[in-house]
Amino acid sequence: MRLLSALLCALCLTAAALAGGDDPQAVIYGFTSSSSREQRALETRFQSFVEADRIGAYHREYTAKPHVAGSPRDRELAEWTRDRWREFGLEDVEITEHEVLLPWPEEVTVEMTVPRTWRASMREDPIPGNEATQADVGLPYHAYSASGEVVAPVVYAGSGNPADYDWLRSRNIDITGKIALVRYSVPYSYRGFKALTAQQRGAAGILIYSDPADDGFKKGKVYPEGPWGPESHIQRGGIVFDFMVPGDPLTPGWASVPGARRIQASESVALPRIMSAPLSWKDARVILSELDGPEAPKAWQGAGLPGQGNGAYRVGDGISPVVRMRLRMDDRIRPIWTVTGKIRGASDPDSLVIVGNHRDAWIYGGVDPSSGSAAMMELARTLGALAKSGARPDRTILFASWDAEEFTLTSSTEWGEQHEKQLAANAVAYLNVDSAASGPNFGAAAVPALNRLIGEVCDVVRDPVARIPVTAAWRARTQKERGTLPTGGGGELVNNKLGSGSDYTVFLNFLGIPIADLSFDGPYGVYHSMYDNHHWVSRIGDPGFRYHAAMVQIWGLLALRLANADVLPLDYVAYTQRIQRFIKEIDGRYAKELAGALAAAGRLESSASAIAKEMDAALRSGSDREWASLNRRLMTAERALLDPDGIPGRPWYRHQIYAPKYTYAPEMLPGVAEAVTRGNGVEITAQAARLAAALNRAAESLERAR
Repeated sequence: MRLLSALLCALCLTAAALAGGDDPQAVIYGFTSSSSREQRALETRFQSFVEADRIGAYHREYTAKPHVAGSPRDRELAEWTRDRWREFGLEDVEITEHEVLLPWPEEVTVEMTVPRTWRASMREDPIPGNEATQADVGLPYHAYSASGEVVAPVVYAGSGNPADYDWLRSRNIDITGKIALVRYSVPYSYRGFKALTAQQRGAAGILIYSDPADDGFKKGKVYPEGPWGPESHIQRGGIVFDFMVPGDPLTPGWASVPGARRIQASESVALPRIMSAPLSWKDARVILSELDGPEAPKAWQGAGLPGQGNGAYRVGDGISPVVRMRLRMDDRIRPIWTVTGKIRGASDPDSLVIVGNHRDAWIYGGVDPSSGSAAMMELARTLGALAKSGARPDRTILFASWDAEEFTLTSSTEWGEQHEKQLAANAVAYLNVDSAASGPNFGAAAVPALNRLIGEVCDVVRDPVARIPVTAAWRARTQKERGTLPTGGGGELVNNKLGSGSDYTVFLNFLGIPIADLSFDGPYGVYHSMYDNHHWVSRIGDPGFRYHAAMVQIWGLLALRLANADVLPLDYVAYTQRIQRFIKEIDGRYAKELAGALAAAGRLESSASAIAKEMDAALRSGSDREWASLNRRLMTAERALLDPDGIPGRPWYRHQIYAPKYTYAPEMLPGVAEAVTRGNGVEITAQAARLAAALNRAAESLERAR
């Protein structure tokens, strides 16, 4: 960036004022006054490069054919991505191959034997006139399901959560040896948690279906007239227990490189022992209609069963109907392919700002993940064009197209484990976009250190429809939904409670790297089905790919500011405030046990405030001799929040502030929170001490060399 001429700055400043939503004269967080002017000129130029039509063309290519992880088409797209990145001027572009457990189905059969004979279609109906739904999309299945055959009565168990089985038990309905029929939950609950819960309760198998009350006709018009799922749509997905350890289940905690040691499948804590299969509503309602016994609770009632009296769902009597599940998975080791490329930094090439999206899809992956893949392709093109013109970033920007995310966050985890030392030493941040756009509503989840950066960028990028900054559009929507303006400043734009379910997991939870996860979303009822395709996105989710283009701008500006900032724009004052809030949200009965952690958070707050003042002074003085020290201290603070022993029972998850619950929902201060759930006072004290130690380490990182 330092190579930009003063003439370029002058020509672009006026355009910056018109394109952005903030004051073009204001100093950007992490930049001096002079470098702020250069950066704004660069950003205006970058934003002008982004073309929605190109994104649409990339999207059409990614979604042209089914491309499940490990398939020939998946490999073709890896090579296509590699070749385009090389054309765009990215350097060190390569495909890294890992060999991992990646099971595909050989048979998935669900059939009723009592009170009548019937077989589930296990297929989605084609949409007339939409050729994208005519292809052979293979058997719908749950990855990592056990193989086998079982014939057993079916019991409807609501969303398949522990409380649901408790309710059944209170009515003397035993799930042991039965097949549990459960629905995908809204709000979302990971299907792997449903499988684990059914396994723990002694079920012989589990069937998971999509109810129209959650994502179908009860919500509104269904595809192709609207965004919601048709009656035959089937949500595929993995059921692996990656909340225990993600990545290849046979190489837990180390990379699946050639010659790597593998454990036996029977030793893996991540692999289910239960059979599981997905069903459409069209098939599931046949089974639901045969259930007798008690009426299900109100919360379990879905779209209704026409012709069944009042249409109410019943849970079954544990006798009938009887269903046969027969599943055969091939349990093969297969190759997967991670594509990486760089725009090498001009002055600090070792430091890495990483942007990533996964490429693999269950079928076409219109939203998930091809909207993100197409956006990242345009990001590579535009940033590559800047670099070719001489506007090379100061730090290296590394692009990553991950594979097998849909199975168990696989290639990002394996690649992160493989490059652990390099990333621990040099990674500045990881910026993830899984699904770029399924609607107009911006959402960001991130560590609090990135709150201010994200807010400032969203003040610059305009909502393509409302023509106001994304931040203002978000506030208007929030006010409409809540009936009041949100409080607490721009930080509310960012959700600071982080769970799992996407490729940022290895970077945050295993490596201690600041992360952000970005999206524009909207009504989306075709998740993981064959209807999630180019047609759905281009006609319903984001006509004209305008929000895709806005995502490219947000993603790119975040990467450019992290890559070019004189002092890294990481705000640990905001981080400490959130941590203090998390501690205070824990059960008040344990205030004594948490006193040490709260005191350590106070020390971290003092250290964060002190380094913030140092940052301001160093930027005002323009003395770059201080910047390198400040940047190193800022980069090590997130790493300091790791504990090498991990959290109890899940040692792979090392972050003391963040971990996923088994549902993928966020678990704040996981060691302490899980000890509180168990009510073990000794364990609470021990985990609070580990939290305090992590907070003190983070404080020491910020204080170092002062």
